[in-house]
Amino acid sequence: MKRFVFLCLIVIVFASCAKNNVVECSVQDAAFGAPRALMAKSAATNSALSVDSENFSEVSESAFERKLIKNGNISVEVQNLQKAEDSVSSWSKSFGGYIESSNVNPTSCSFTVKIPSGKFDEAMEAAGKFGSLKNRSVSVQDVSEQYYDLKGRLETRKLLRDKLSGYLKQATSMQDMLKIERELNSVQSEIESMEGRMNRLSNQIEYSSIEVFVSLPYNTTEGGFKFPDLGDGVRHFFANILIFFTMLVTAIFYAIICGVPLCAVLALLYWLLFGKVGIVRKIINKLKN
Repeated sequence: MKRFVFLCLIVIVFASCAKNNVVECSVQDAAFGAPRALMAKSAATNSALSVDSENFSEVSESAFERKLIKNGNISVEVQNLQKAEDSVSSWSKSFGGYIESSNVNPTSCSFTVKIPSGKFDEAMEAAGKFGSLKNRSVSVQDVSEQYYDLKGRLETRKLLRDKLSGYLKQATSMQDMLKIERELNSVQSEIESMEGRMNRLSNQIEYSSIEVFVSLPYNTTEGGFKFPDLGDGVRHFFANILIFFTMLVTAIFYAIICGVPLCAVLALLYWLLFGKVGIVRKIINKLKN
């Protein structure tokens, strides 16, 4: 009986120790395993979001409108640059746009004008009315894929940032908190860079650029004075020389074409009348006799 009681006590002691070990291990997992699990979950979430980002552009292309960047170029000849500058300013404002930059010199000026994309075609059509239109061209760039891909990646990064912020609140050790903070800062930096690119791209889509070049008539000032053109004088001089030699060659050519037969006819007449045959000579000799 004593032996049985002793064996029971040993069993109870071992069971108690085993239970304590289990509890201690559970506490350690709770203290250290949870942050590691959070980091693993963060990596899995990041991977999943990256996969979603790759597929997002394909869905977006069919689900959203196309994004276009429109650019125009206009060249106009005017009689007064100041009036033209005022006309360009009024023209841009009438379509809800503005002059982004300008460059003015004594005989011409150029402007970079921003016009809402919805008014682009109408603005291009009306642009030539403040002068004599010399040139007008339009180019369109489709950036739909780039826009929606960037938008999708930006949204996935924001989701990842929110999840990392939640994991940071649940972290229990300083080491794990630092790891999550580093990853969170990296994601935030990517978000800020993407937002900057997104803003620039959106601005290019929403506001089209039109380059307007305004100039006075060639070699003329606003007062109507024409500058002496040395280049024109030189060109006229060489043109006259070329005309002279052309006429000389033409004259020689006509002389050859027309002179040879004429000389031949004259030689024949001389031969018949005064030469070996000498018809006239013979007639004269007979009259003398």
